[in-house]
Amino acid sequence: MPLTCPVCGDAGFSVEVPAGQLSRESDLRASFVGERLDHKPDESELMDLTRFIHGGSGRLLSCPSCGLLSREDEGPAHYETDVYDPELLHHLYPRYVQAFEEKAGYKTLLPNRAEILEVGSHLGAFLQTAEEWGWRPTGLDIGRMTSAFARRQGTSVKRQPFEDYSTLHPPSAIFIWNCFEQLDDPSEVLNHSYQLLKAHGLLVIRVPNARFYRRQRAKLGNRHSGRTLKRLGYNNLLGFPYRYGYTQYALDRILTANGFRPVAIYSSSLLTPPYPKVSGRILGEWRAVRREAETSLIGDGPWIEIVSRRVSDGNMALPESILQTGIS
Repeated sequence: MPLTCPVCGDAGFSVEVPAGQLSRESDLRASFVGERLDHKPDESELMDLTRFIHGGSGRLLSCPSCGLLSREDEGPAHYETDVYDPELLHHLYPRYVQAFEEKAGYKTLLPNRAEILEVGSHLGAFLQTAEEWGWRPTGLDIGRMTSAFARRQGTSVKRQPFEDYSTLHPPSAIFIWNCFEQLDDPSEVLNHSYQLLKAHGLLVIRVPNARFYRRQRAKLGNRHSGRTLKRLGYNNLLGFPYRYGYTQYALDRILTANGFRPVAIYSSSLLTPPYPKVSGRILGEWRAVRREAETSLIGDGPWIEIVSRRVSDGNMALPESILQTGIS
């Protein structure tokens, strides 16, 4: 049965990266990580470094109409049972908190005590930051180990799928920082977000940039491949271990089709390299890669953060006061 694009409905997917090439790229990812570790890690230490739900060797396909990247079906995901090294989680947590604290410009988008929802709250680092910003956050995460860890940090996390979530208090904003690209039915998630949010509510989505991945992997074999390898390696893009890869155009199209108007877009990088220990080498290389990402042109960075507003009754016009809201 031909694959149908969840963004534009096109069924004419072509092969972007054959299985053999993608497998070699995944091996390159493992070598990249291994060279930067000072010990032989346990399997649980390699989660989000070389172990991914969509990290297999199937083909990577491309939609010719909107540019969406899509992995071939690799079977059902099993985020509920992901196992992490407990000591590593405690080690990583403050680094994730710091990464979100550095996004303090988002604080200007919402008033004090605003109700917000985070989908895929992972370790709860953003929930802690949101509380520090004066908001009232709730997290949703289906992972047994991650949701339990987040609750132990004192954050409010419900272990349930987003599509089953309902509330009597519509949130002012929904944040989907790092899982929208893993969702099988993104339109269903956007539709449910629309139903949950207040009028003109805020939706923030963060995804890896398919355009960046395409441009960088084309350079892997040339004489500048060392720099390219770091750009891809430190942004968890080698082997593209995600269900979908969005371009700015594809994001604009699927958001607009589901009742949202994009109002701002930013180039970003991976939140933090999830290594058990950040050596001087890793820190120096990571900082250089991050500086590049943060100074990239809009839509050119390794990760995209897109801010949208819920629009009522199919009217895509927004009040001028909302359009002027930005992130410093």
